[in-house]
Amino acid sequence: MAVGIVLLFNIIRYFYYHQYLALPFNWTFFILTAIFLSIAWWGGKQFDKAKYLSERDPLTGTYNRRIVEQYFYQAAKICDIKKQSLGVIMLDLNKFKEVNDEYGHHKGDELLVQVAAALNKFVGKHDLVARWGGDEFVVLVDNMKEKSADDYVTELQRAITLESVENFPNVEASVGYAIYPQHGKSFQKLIQEADAYMYQDKKDK
Repeated sequence: MAVGIVLLFNIIRYFYYHQYLALPFNWTFFILTAIFLSIAWWGGKQFDKAKYLSERDPLTGTYNRRIVEQYFYQAAKICDIKKQSLGVIMLDLNKFKEVNDEYGHHKGDELLVQVAAALNKFVGKHDLVARWGGDEFVVLVDNMKEKSADDYVTELQRAITLESVENFPNVEASVGYAIYPQHGKSFQKLIQEADAYMYQDKKDK
C-alpha cells in the first residue's frame, strides 16, 4: 500500500510539473522517485513485521490470545447471519512437563512447534489456531456441528499424535470443546465450558 501511494504521488507530480506547468523534464526525477519508493517499501515492511509480531505467538507462529478473541466475535456475527455454529476447542498436551524434564526445554519448544504445525495442517481454511499459553492451544472451527464434534476431536487428537510420533513417541492431548451459540454466546463462557470439558478428558486418561 505504501509503495502504491508513492507511485500515485509521483505520477501526479510528473503530470503537474512536466505536463501542466510544462517544466523541462530532468533525470533527477527518477532518483527522487527511487528514494521515495525505497523509503515506502522499508516503512511498509516494518509495519508488516510489527503487525505480524503483535498478532502471532513468536514460538509457534500461531495467533495469540488477543487475536483469537477478536476473530471469535467477528465469526460469531457471521454465524448469526447464516444461522450456523462455531466450535471453540481447547487443547492441552499431556505430560508436557515430562518432555521438558527428560529432553530439555528446547525439545519442549520443538514439540510445541510440531503440534502447531499439525493443527494448522488439520484445520480448514476458515478455522483459526491460536496458542493460549504454555502447552495449551485454542482452535476456532467454522460451522462445527454438535453431533459430529466428538468425531472431529478424535481425528484432531490422532493428527497430533501421528505428526509428533517420530521425535516424541506417545504424545497425546486432552481436548475439550464448546459450541456457539448452543453452549454460550460470550467467548469467556465458551472458553470456560471447553476448559472444563478438557480437564475432565485429562482426568479420565
